[in-house]
Amino acid sequence: MEIIKPRQEKRLRLERAGRIVKRLIPRVKVSRKRFKAFVDAMWKVITFAVLLLLYTTARIVNRILKFRLLPSKIKDNLRKPLSSLYNGFTKSLDINKGNTISRIDLIELALSNMKNKKSRTLITIGGMTLGIGAIVFLVSIGYGLQGLVLSRVARLDEMKQADISPQAGGKVKIDDKTIATFKDIPNVKDVLPLVAVVGRVNYQNSISDMAVFGVTSNYLKESAIKPVKGGIFDSNDLATTMPKTGEVAGLSISLERKDAQYRDKIQEVTFLITPQEWIRVRKEPSTDSEILGYTKRVEGEYPGEEVWGLSYADNEAGHSGLDEKEKLLGKWVKASVPLWKMEKCDNSEIDCSDGNFILIRDASNQQVIKEGYLAEINLSIETANEPKVLGLSDATPEEDISKEVTSQPTEMSGDWIELEEESNLSKPAEVKKVALTDKALKKAVVNRAMLKILGITEDEAVDKKFSATFIITDDLLTEGQEKMESELTEYTIVGVIPEDRTPVFYVPLVDIRTLGISNFSQVKIIAKDEGSLGKIRDQIRALGYQTASVADTVKQVKNLFSTVRTILLIIGLVALAVASLGMFNTLTISLLERTREVGLMKAMGMKSTEVQELFLTESMIMGFYGGLAGIIAGFLAGKLLGIILSLFALFKGVGFIDVSLIPIPFVLVIIILSLFVGIGTGVFPAKRATKISALDALRYE
Repeated sequence: MEIIKPRQEKRLRLERAGRIVKRLIPRVKVSRKRFKAFVDAMWKVITFAVLLLLYTTARIVNRILKFRLLPSKIKDNLRKPLSSLYNGFTKSLDINKGNTISRIDLIELALSNMKNKKSRTLITIGGMTLGIGAIVFLVSIGYGLQGLVLSRVARLDEMKQADISPQAGGKVKIDDKTIATFKDIPNVKDVLPLVAVVGRVNYQNSISDMAVFGVTSNYLKESAIKPVKGGIFDSNDLATTMPKTGEVAGLSISLERKDAQYRDKIQEVTFLITPQEWIRVRKEPSTDSEILGYTKRVEGEYPGEEVWGLSYADNEAGHSGLDEKEKLLGKWVKASVPLWKMEKCDNSEIDCSDGNFILIRDASNQQVIKEGYLAEINLSIETANEPKVLGLSDATPEEDISKEVTSQPTEMSGDWIELEEESNLSKPAEVKKVALTDKALKKAVVNRAMLKILGITEDEAVDKKFSATFIITDDLLTEGQEKMESELTEYTIVGVIPEDRTPVFYVPLVDIRTLGISNFSQVKIIAKDEGSLGKIRDQIRALGYQTASVADTVKQVKNLFSTVRTILLIIGLVALAVASLGMFNTLTISLLERTREVGLMKAMGMKSTEVQELFLTESMIMGFYGGLAGIIAGFLAGKLLGIILSLFALFKGVGFIDVSLIPIPFVLVIIILSLFVGIGTGVFPAKRATKISALDALRYE
């Protein structure tokens, strides 16, 4: 057995690789040649179309300049620059240079030949016009119907919006913390919450139940809710100020500070971060400030300063102070903490935590520690002089429960434990009556359906007053919170919207939230652009929420009409195929009739390739003009159909209906298709013309 040394093995591998490369080189050369030939053919077709268009335009301009009504000075001033411009374009686009006939001369010769057979030429071009016109008409109807449906289904702004709601039966809710999380998602422009409750409306001793939506003014604007009478309320607040004072076991705790100032120091503190929680570290004490990174719990306590910042609605600390101008402030912690950035990663990596956070390192590969501001959410704050409140403990809930159980032994009588009376256990939960605070705006935007139920006319609705009670459902409250119902409150109608199917009305979100609601029914996400909406929805779905958007409906409509357009295109192609056969027949017969002419042209010195180009030019001219005429005919037929349908629609008050739409790219495709049809039908007669002998052709009768 022969032993191959490493050097020999390496040399053998190189030789094999060389042989493989040598085999591939001819194939690569062939593929390059084919690709180059294809590019050259496409360039010839495009330049011919441009030349033919320029030639046709020049002929039309010359006709216009011959009008007697135009002054001679204007004619002379226009003729020279236009002529030089035309000659410059034609020379740059004419690829037949040297001893061969120019393409402009070929076009002129082809047109003169076609004039000799006007009837046949017009019939051939007419057939192409019908075929192309059928395609343009049918496809334009498909585009027009799609545009008509989409205009009814969605606005342009709605393509950047999505409605987010909790999963049915799921434990994940939408609260203030969730909204803050949504706002931190890249490319999210705005997050607009909505609260849906049941409203019991009392008007002139008539009581009616209907849906009530607590929203902000921006929500109404983004939803394109435009009143036909009056206007909308002006309120974008998500929460109100808390009560001034609260009493806990005899100790008064101040929840409002009149002397608070933005970024003022409150006190020195130490704090711990709740385990398994990630805290945003911001550049300024504001929810709109830049996020420097994220931090988590580490061993030991963090030292820091408690300062005043802008308010946030996640807990009581976020709205516990007022400045001199009655502006709501919240408590923040200023501290230096290690930072991570939010990015998906592999937990096997050293710097990866929880699969979503990567440690930030500086240029020297050291962990970055920066000073920033943390909202007092998921933080345990301790101060040097923290007062102890009777009945409260720093222990965990589990520890408190165990202490309570051990300190209060149950009295037992024999083997029996005394329980509450069964009658007490079966009592239904009482509904708590809550009054709206003074911060409530008490304004409403109602729809026409509600006005019909109340018996109020649309013209006199604005400034009318009605009374309403709001019934809060369980999904809007925190677990264990008492069921609530607002006291009867008088509302003023400020606007009427045209919806007339289901009776609903809109009130400021801040009004509903004064009742102690902690969760939202849904939120509307506004993306910065249409393209980023899909990624935003994927991230939100990963958090356990369900999303819905008009973009889904639009996508389904587009898919449906794409299929419809394909079917219509196939029907139109049948008509084009019939027209192509007619053109092929015309050119073949024309060749037989012009056999003597072909021989004469060859006897005069015209090359076979030039004869071939002449016949191809004639076929491409007929295809090009047939395509242009077909586009115009299809466009006019579509508009005529739209006018006929609009006449019926106007009687029903729908308005003008445009069911025809021709996109510019589709027009370019039709022109190129017409040229290729001309080439395809003219190739065979052109090749036959090159094979005709000049001597035999001259003797042909």
